[in-house]
Amino acid sequence: GILDAEVATPLSMVLTEVLQNALEHAFAPGEQGTVEVTAVRGESRADARLLITVRDDGRGLPEGFDPQRAGNLGLQIVRTLVEGELGGTFDMLPGAERGTKVVLDIPVQPQK
Repeated sequence: GILDAEVATPLSMVLTEVLQNALEHAFAPGEQGTVEVTAVRGESRADARLLITVRDDGRGLPEGFDPQRAGNLGLQIVRTLVEGELGGTFDMLPGAERGTKVVLDIPVQPQK
């Protein structure tokens, strides 16, 4: 779908950082794995949201890691862009079996 520049620009920065973190931290040097990105957009005015999930099957989050408080400058910028500029939510969770899952929930204009 089409996104306004006010959403697309910060969203591209957020996705770049999240994908870079997945590739940098999920897998040891030489280790293979998968990073999957999904995006689902609500179809109605009542559900005008973009839900983006980035999953990897890597080593997962470190013990005691709190993505809302911890993290490098990149994660701090991601939180600021998603929550402040885009008015959405950002969450980073352990994967179902292994790895990490990042969920972005962003309000968007309904498609015409």
